[in-house]
Amino acid sequence: MATLRMQIREADKPNLTPARVHLRDANGKFYYPDSSVPYKLDGHFTVDGEFTISNLPAGNVSILIEKGKEYRSISDELVIRRGEDHHVECELHRWINMAERGWYSGDLHIHRPLSDMAHLILAEDLNVAPDITVWNQRNEWADKEIPQDKVVEVDKTHAYGVLTQEDERGGGAVMVMNLDSPIDLGTTSRWYPANFTYCRIAHERGLIVDQEKPFWWEAPVNVALGGVDTIGIVNNHMQRESVMDNEAWGRPRDMDRYPGPQGFVENVLDLYYRYLNLGLKLPISAGSASGVLKNPVGYNRLYVHLGRRFSYDRWFRGMKAGMAFATNGPMLFFSIDRCELGTTLKVLDGQKFHGRASLQFISQTALDRVEILYNGEIIQEFSAGGSSELTREFDISLDDSGWIAARAFELNLPSPFSKGGVKRI
Repeated sequence: MATLRMQIREADKPNLTPARVHLRDANGKFYYPDSSVPYKLDGHFTVDGEFTISNLPAGNVSILIEKGKEYRSISDELVIRRGEDHHVECELHRWINMAERGWYSGDLHIHRPLSDMAHLILAEDLNVAPDITVWNQRNEWADKEIPQDKVVEVDKTHAYGVLTQEDERGGGAVMVMNLDSPIDLGTTSRWYPANFTYCRIAHERGLIVDQEKPFWWEAPVNVALGGVDTIGIVNNHMQRESVMDNEAWGRPRDMDRYPGPQGFVENVLDLYYRYLNLGLKLPISAGSASGVLKNPVGYNRLYVHLGRRFSYDRWFRGMKAGMAFATNGPMLFFSIDRCELGTTLKVLDGQKFHGRASLQFISQTALDRVEILYNGEIIQEFSAGGSSELTREFDISLDDSGWIAARAFELNLPSPFSKGGVKRI
């Protein structure tokens, strides 16, 4: 056996930085250092910046290092020799700084131990993380006192909530953010009471309710009755290595119309567009379900525009106002007449709308295309041709009222991670 010691730093900075690591030998076995926070569902662990592991076999060992969405991923292969000590230094490079642009990330669907949250959000550079500590009849506070401070500020731009509640039964899942105390539905069954009962009680308390996915059976009822404030479109079926190509126990999609993983994504979006076409201004959300499914914390995330002043509460107010975009990789900036997302643009009665749109689509990997939608129909499409950035300015003219959105897709390449960044000492 051999010993590997690894240190991880951000480029041009002297201190070690928290990160996520995947370490696997030639036989596909994953390894987890004693000093790390392991997550075996996804074969990774997170560290505060360094680790030592002494049970590696001789041979090739593959390594993947990531830190959220704003740092370039590192993948490399190490040759481990029996009986030797290996000291490796890794340098992470930030390819974009969203906070400098006024955007802050959050993941609304997290099932990880509270004791790990401070570490996890720094390792994933996730700004906002409401942790689900009450899930159906599982209540982590049943036999202990709920802290007076429901939000823990890890530093000036990273914070997590200690009490989020999820109601997930036959009709699907809804989540309530940042409670003071759990909602008690009394005796429940798979279908009784309906999700909306839970939503109504939450709104009576002035809380934000998220409809976790649009294809749950009770989602149309919850939306129509005003029971939810946001709805998850980049959801936990979209995972780091694949798409879970089914609707679980929700409403199955038409597989002829929406085949395969791409069809799953298109069905989710089309269901959301139906609500917008009804005139409902329903903001989006995103979640990963880390702790239950394979995703790391913050794999699917929502970026909310707050300008220079970050706070946990302001982030949720911005989300509810629709000042956000959802992603699991690329960054998409879209405005019309310099008005940000969530803005309502008005013209005088009888006049057409004319505006100037600005678009930037940027990623650390190869990009496919951007589509501009008006009332659910594609009115403009731009090909990125495999480049990592696409910028366009163009005119938009509309005859009738409606909604406008942009959506973007990366190319599905077999190896999206940058080589290099690993230095052997």
